[in-house]
Amino acid sequence: MKKDDFLVKMVGISKRFGTVQALKNVDFTVKHQEVVGLVGDNGAGKSTLIKILTGVHLPDEGEIYFEGEKQYIDSPKKARDLGIETVYQNLALIDLMSIARNFFLGREPARKFAKVINFLDRKKIDTVTKEALKDIGIKVRSVDEEV
Repeated sequence: MKKDDFLVKMVGISKRFGTVQALKNVDFTVKHQEVVGLVGDNGAGKSTLIKILTGVHLPDEGEIYFEGEKQYIDSPKKARDLGIETVYQNLALIDLMSIARNFFLGREPARKFAKVINFLDRKKIDTVTKEALKDIGIKVRSVDEEV
C-alpha cells in the first residue's frame, strides 16, 4: 500500500512519562472514509496515542503522516489546521451547555462589536457543528439541545 492510501499513518510511536513507558513502537493507520474504534484495557495507551495525534503530547520517537505527507504536530491548533479534531467522551462535556457549545468548548469563534467587545459567533458555531455532525453521520434534532 502506498503512503497516500492512508488518511493517517503513525509509525513507531513511542512515549515515556518519566520512568513509565506509555507507548512503545506503536503503528496506527486510518484509511480514507474509515471509521476506527480504538479499544483496549485501562492504561493501554489509547488516550496517549490520540493526544499525540492531536498535538497535546509530542512523541519521543516515531513519525506521523497525514494524507501521505510527514507532519510535525506540536499543538492542537496544528492538528485542527490539518482537520484532525478530538471529540472527548461524555465525562469531558458540560451537561448544561448545548451540543454546539460543547463542540467548540475552549475555542469558541467570536465576532467583534464596536471593535471592542467580543460576542460568540453563534451562527458560525451552529453551522460548523451541524456540518461536522452531518459529515460523520450523527443526527440530532438541534445542535442547541443540551448534551
